[in-house]
Order: sequence, then structure tokens, then C-alpha cells
Amino acid sequence: MATTRKKRPGFGPIQLATHVRLADWQIERGRTRGLVPAPALPSGRWSDEQAADLAERRDDVIEALGDHPGYGAGRATGMLADAFGLADEQIELWSCDIEDLAEHGMLDAVGEYKGHTLYDARQLASPTPEMGAALREIIATRRAWLEASERTREAAGRCGFEVAEFEQAARTAGITAGRFGRWALEDVERLAGNEELAEDVRAARLVGPELAAQHLEIRRRDFDYCVQAGWVAPVSSSLRRYGARREVEVPLYRVGDLDALLELPDVDWELVRATRPGRPSPLREFAALPSSRADNVHALAARIAERYSVPAWAHYHPGRDQWTLNWLPGPHSGNQCPTQTDVEQLLHDSGLSTADVTLLSGPIATVHWARAMLRPGRAVVLDTETTDLPGSVVEIAVLDCATGEVLLNTLVDPQSPVSEGARAVHGIADADVHGQPTFDQMLPDLLTATADRTVLAYNEAFDRECIVNDCRRLGLSAGHLGQLSTWDCLMERRSDWEGISRWLPLGGGHRALGDAQAALRLLHDLAQPPAWALPQAHPHRTQHESAQPTRQGRVTMAIKLRRATQRNPPDIR
Repeated sequence: MATTRKKRPGFGPIQLATHVRLADWQIERGRTRGLVPAPALPSGRWSDEQAADLAERRDDVIEALGDHPGYGAGRATGMLADAFGLADEQIELWSCDIEDLAEHGMLDAVGEYKGHTLYDARQLASPTPEMGAALREIIATRRAWLEASERTREAAGRCGFEVAEFEQAARTAGITAGRFGRWALEDVERLAGNEELAEDVRAARLVGPELAAQHLEIRRRDFDYCVQAGWVAPVSSSLRRYGARREVEVPLYRVGDLDALLELPDVDWELVRATRPGRPSPLREFAALPSSRADNVHALAARIAERYSVPAWAHYHPGRDQWTLNWLPGPHSGNQCPTQTDVEQLLHDSGLSTADVTLLSGPIATVHWARAMLRPGRAVVLDTETTDLPGSVVEIAVLDCATGEVLLNTLVDPQSPVSEGARAVHGIADADVHGQPTFDQMLPDLLTATADRTVLAYNEAFDRECIVNDCRRLGLSAGHLGQLSTWDCLMERRSDWEGISRWLPLGGGHRALGDAQAALRLLHDLAQPPAWALPQAHPHRTQHESAQPTRQGRVTMAIKLRRATQRNPPDIR
């Protein structure tokens, strides 16, 4: 039986407005003006008696509040411009003029909408002559200020300052911006005429090393000697972006400190400026430049090679402004090979950090990993064949990575039919698995064969999920095989070794033992460094991070290339 919802006593604000035929804004504004009483009921609603009384006073409320909620400043400018003929006189009326008119008490602010003030619609519809006179005076005052002031950028330009420099100079002189954020021309002229202040602003300017060298009219190399001699030091720094990813911290120097360099005794600046490009700097006698980061990285590679008797080399990546340091494991993957912790300590001792140098590229890291997996008792290779994709296990094989010994190789009765597609791939039919051990019977042998080992598989996610799903289906515990940390993927490691982002097929015969043996052969391949990842020459000296061709070198290369092209035009057929 349906029940009728009992009506709540009294009226809410919307119900009250509907009942007395007033707008919502009239109820809200009437409460502020004392024309609508506060709710009398404990529930916060108006009583029937209050609603009846308000209905009788409806006309009084409308007379006091009007029948329009009001207009914003934008709409008000158009109404008053039309009313006083300002458009015909080509006088522009701004929204701020409406705000000033309200501050003068000539226009009432009656409400607010979305953060904007609303003004009395009746006053705007029928403005008085006094309102017009006040409005013209407000406009004249605004125009006079605009004529006697400038925007910040214009004021800074008049003084010969940048915007930030101008604002700092104004604060120092106790000058503040006026209306609209503009600056009085009188104050701007006073700043522009203050030569002492202008010199202080100029001296406080910050420039990077390239501009510092230009300011002193010397070569950048010469300026580096000034820094190394301790004559000048950066006071700040900024990050500059180069390309899409690289950010470089650039030191900043005060122009005043640069000017002070020119007063140094025993420095013939004319001789420094006269030194031709490529010639030794006269400032060399005052300071010696420290070894570069590149020299430190190459020295570290040589140190690793000498200490551990393993090949080591470094490679610079200009786009990332970072080095990669590689070293190969020892011939027998013994303890002679340095660990990453060992090399990190050597990095620290060399004054470098992992922010400067990445340890082991993807291919070489894979070589280290593969050598570790081939150590006795460390890992096994596993492969499964299933009833479908995905499906239940129908065959499984496990090999010892170090010895190649077959630890497990058996068909498994899935107790469900093998799909036609799966049978076409691995050739295992329902008759082949009939009478073979079921998964629950085989599982203890599998857990024993893989105990305390890293389990390697080609596309390990597939093999792991098949085993875990069969355990879940039968209500069994997968033990350590249910933990991600137990597994590793040969397919992903192979992609790292090849230096590619896609996955490659294994190429086995789609039987568990054959695929496991193919995966083990692959592991042995991964234990050898790929030729493309090795340095072609100079095992301890590769590309220098600052080895960019000079302008003269680039011109020479361009001329040689053009001549070669003229002699042997390319075949574009």
C-alpha cells in the first residue's frame, strides 16, 4: 500500500517566494533590508502566519526593492552613456567610473552576482542631472590621471631600466604606483634624473658567463680564468632550458663586480683583448682551470679497469648532459667484478655523483644480470604449454641455468579439453595428456625444482599467471611462485640487450622442454656484450662532452662536403 509523504510545516525560501509571488532575490534582499522577517519555526522555515503577513505587504516590498535585481558595471556604463549622450561626445565611460559614482553616493549598490556588484536598476533607468554632473567630473579626473602617468613598462623604459629594476628603484626611493598601477610622470622623471641610482641599478644587473665576457670585451676562456683566479664569483644562478629535456644551471655575476675587474693591478686588459682566438691567454699565469667532468669520468673508467682487471669505458649523451659508465663482469663472473655499490663509492671519491653519471647502460646491465643468473644455484628456466590463451597447463619443463640439467619435464592432465588452436601450435592432444599427472599432483615437484631460485621465463607474465590461475582454480597455494619477486622475464631482458623497445619471438618449437632449452641458450647469449654496445676504440677515452666543432671547423667541413658533392653527385634515381 502506497504511503503519502507528509508535508513539512511552513515554507522554505523558494516556497515562500512562490507563495507570495516575489522573486528569490527579493526574498533574500528583503531579509537584508528588514522587509522579510527571519524564519519563526525551529526548522528554519517561515510559518503560515509569516507567509500570510508577507503576502499582504507584497506591494510594499516591491516598491522598496524594485522589480529588477540590478545591473553590473558593464551594463551600467552603456545605460548612463546613452542617458547623458556621452557616446555622441566621444567620451568613453569605464566600469571604474560606475564604481566611483557609487562611492560618491550617487548610485546605490543593491546586491552582488558571481562576485560582481549590482547597481540599482531604477536609478540607472532614470538618472538625475546631479548624477550626470558627478559622472563627468569623475571622467575628467580619470583622464587627467592618465595624462599625468605612465604604465610600468613605459616608466621603466623612460629610466632605461628593466621592469624589475624600475620596481626595485621605486621601492628604494619610496615611490609607489597610483591608480590602475600607473606611475606619476613627476615621480618617473625624478627617478630618471637620479644618476647615482641609475649607476647602482646598472651595477646590480646579473649576467651569465657569456654576457660577462662580452661586457669585459674578452674571450669566454679568459673570463673562466678570472673566475678560477678568485677575482669574481657568481652571486646567484638560473636554470636555462636547452632542447626538450635538458636544463643547465647558469651562474650569474653582478655587472658592478665585472667593472671592478678592470681596476685590478698587474693585468694588461688591452693585451688580453688583443689575444687572437686559439692563442694562449695572458691570464693563465693567475689561475689554472680544474680538470673537466669528462676528464674525471674517463679517469674513473681507467681506475676501474686497472683495479678490477675488467674492460671499462664511458659515453657522453649531449641531449641529457650526462655520462654513462660501463664495465664488464670478470671472465668467470667471480667476486673480482665490481658491484654498483663499489662504483658508487668510487664516484663519490672522484667528486662525481649519480646525477652526473649513470651506471651501466641497458645492454651492459643485462650482461651483468645474465652472468649472475648463470651462477650455480641461482636460477632456473621454466616454460609451459597450455590448453588455450590463457588456459590450464598441459606441459611444463624446468632447467637448471648453471648446468642445463632437466629438473622437471612432464605432461599435465588439465582435466579440461585442449582447444583446437592450442593443439595446432604445440601438437598436444587430449589423448596425450589422459592418464598423466594432474596439476595438483605435479605441483609439489614444481615447487621443489624452483625452490630458492629465480625463475626465468620467456614472457614470464604468461607462465606465471597460468600457474597461479591453476592453483587458484584448485584451491592450492602457489607458494613462492605466486610472488612477483621470484620471477624475471627473459623477453624484456632481451629487448634491453638488443637496445629496442619491441619484444622479439623466442623461436622455439612450442614444446615445454625445447622452449626452455632455447631460453637457456638465449640466457648464455645475453651474458656476452653485444658488439654495438662496446666502444669501438680507446676503451678509456670516448666522446668528450665539450667536443663540439669550432666555427672554423664547421666552415671547413661544410666546404669539404660541398666539394665532395660536386665531384661525386649523389645518385637520386
